[in-house]
Amino acid sequence: MKLGGLQRRCKALIRKLEIPSPFDVHTLIQSVAQRQGRPIQLMAIAMPAGSPCGLWISTASTDYIFYEKQASPLHQEHIIVHELGHLLCGHVRLTDVNNDITRRLMPTLSPNMIERVLQRTYYNTPEEKEAEMIASLILQGVHRSPSGLNQAVPEVDEAVRRVQRLLVD
Repeated sequence: MKLGGLQRRCKALIRKLEIPSPFDVHTLIQSVAQRQGRPIQLMAIAMPAGSPCGLWISTASTDYIFYEKQASPLHQEHIIVHELGHLLCGHVRLTDVNNDITRRLMPTLSPNMIERVLQRTYYNTPEEKEAEMIASLILQGVHRSPSGLNQAVPEVDEAVRRVQRLLVD
């Protein structure tokens, strides 16, 4: 999908959301969960070395978004919204649910309970570009509380530039 078409599709999905103002990622997650009619659980964990910094796992009853607990708050927010982008877009990639990461993250769930696992380490697939576009568009347009997060943040600005370069390639 070309960049213009990708942006149009992502903006159409975002228009259907109730983006809280001032922005709060937990409120956004609750809103999407309510709209979807199923819970979304956020889980901050220390991701294993060499693994992605975020992971969306969908079971029969609940969606789980795992994110790196050692990341900065803004990076955590971006990871969560990126993973939410996969959920909103309906991305599905069936993988071996017996893999090491899944067993370590959710040791109490039987492999049969996990229906979908999205585990990504590369950002050059159409699904990754779409989820990254969703996250970038949502976070680019949010109103932040006067706590100082409204100011330009070099870390976020650089992340947006990297995403834009990836999407154009």
